[in-house]
Amino acid sequence: MTEEKQHTFKHAVITFIAALLGGFLAFYVVMDITLARMFDPMAGMKRAEKMFKKQAREMQRIDNDVFMPTRIPLHHSIINMVKEDNAYVFIIDLKQLNNNEKNVDVTINDDMVNIKGVMDKSEKHKDMIVEFSQTFALGAEINKDKVTKERKGDKYIITVPLEIKE
Repeated sequence: MTEEKQHTFKHAVITFIAALLGGFLAFYVVMDITLARMFDPMAGMKRAEKMFKKQAREMQRIDNDVFMPTRIPLHHSIINMVKEDNAYVFIIDLKQLNNNEKNVDVTINDDMVNIKGVMDKSEKHKDMIVEFSQTFALGAEINKDKVTKERKGDKYIITVPLEIKE
């Protein structure tokens, strides 16, 4: 064999051995990573936990969008109380209660006035609810016979006279 052929043969053998060694190392690394993942008990649990968290977020989003009623924010106080000489006047804003005084319930006991309001409204896929309850302790006996309720525009006015003791 000539020297040139020996040199070419030598390079071919070295290249072949390098290619085999490189292929073996690449195969070994890929198999090592794959087997490590296959036999790692925590890997499957981590994937399952990630999937459960994703599904929980999706379910929460669906609950918030579809099933939860939307609360209408109260932009200001619905009830304003004014003290006069011998009475208390409660002025209720009916705008947020669908302009209907039937959505307001007033209960009077001894020296307490309880005002409740509820308005349910359904639109397409959402329910809107306005609901409030407030109790006022007046600190004086109430003359229940002289309590008046009247509507003026979008205001519902309840006048609660106090018992005058002589």
